[in-house]
Amino acid sequence: MKRGEAKQSASMTALSERRKFVRATLVGSALISPKSGGRACTAVLDNVNKIGAGLHTKDRFPPNERVTVSLAFLDSDRVEQQEKLDGTVAWVKPWDKKGFLVGVVWDDLVTKEKNRWLYYYLEETLKASV
Repeated sequence: MKRGEAKQSASMTALSERRKFVRATLVGSALISPKSGGRACTAVLDNVNKIGAGLHTKDRFPPNERVTVSLAFLDSDRVEQQEKLDGTVAWVKPWDKKGFLVGVVWDDLVTKEKNRWLYYYLEETLKASV
């Protein structure tokens, strides 16, 4: 096997692994807080899955910055429930002249035990889309 083929094979494996976790559209407000203690900023969540999320914000976050993303959900009694997920900024792209698109990869896979509200949202949304 040639050197380039091994690299391509590894990237294809990584791509197929990521596709196991289908993204669900979830539009809502979020708060991104740098773990370094910098200023938190508001963001709009665009999509999410068990390994990360895509958001847009007016503030730029550098790639590899450690962050906490806070999300709010309404439970069946319409009471707000909040979840905080730690992660790392995977990529940042300019978004028109409005700000930046930001991809965050969670530190831990979303589970029912750790992230009850997000887990159930993803389960129900992805069941409905099949």
